[in-house]
Amino acid sequence: MSKRCTEFSPEEDRELLEQIPQSKSIFLNGLRVLVVDDNDDCLCLVTFVLSEYQAEIKAVISVDEAIEAIEKWKPDILISDIGMPGKDGYWLIRTIRNFEALGRRFLPAVALTSYAYPEDRTKAFDAGFQEVICKPFEPEELVAVVAKLTGRTI
Repeated sequence: MSKRCTEFSPEEDRELLEQIPQSKSIFLNGLRVLVVDDNDDCLCLVTFVLSEYQAEIKAVISVDEAIEAIEKWKPDILISDIGMPGKDGYWLIRTIRNFEALGRRFLPAVALTSYAYPEDRTKAFDAGFQEVICKPFEPEELVAVVAKLTGRTI
């Protein structure tokens, strides 16, 4: 990640924590989550939310960094923006699915995107994502989707 996440103010921390379900019956302890987004604020928010559930987060800002992280860090799940400059989220997920066709293990993937039209969702599913979450997102939805895709349910 090129920039460090800025610290949230105590008021912002409190507001974010209030949005996270009070029942922490979902545990993501030790789950390796790769987050790809060219927006530092989004990276910080996803990191903050999933860290509350003890997930290990690796945040990167480009598709090339994501491919490198997949090779070296071996995440359990991918959360990727679609619209990024240069190589986009569609390119990333197609590349990952091509790797899997060569015998690599399956990597569950969530598209986290501002593209909200039904045809955008269809395009994301067709490209290889298992779930699509629209920005702005609800923290509890993100946690629930990650838990479902990785078998970390209640």
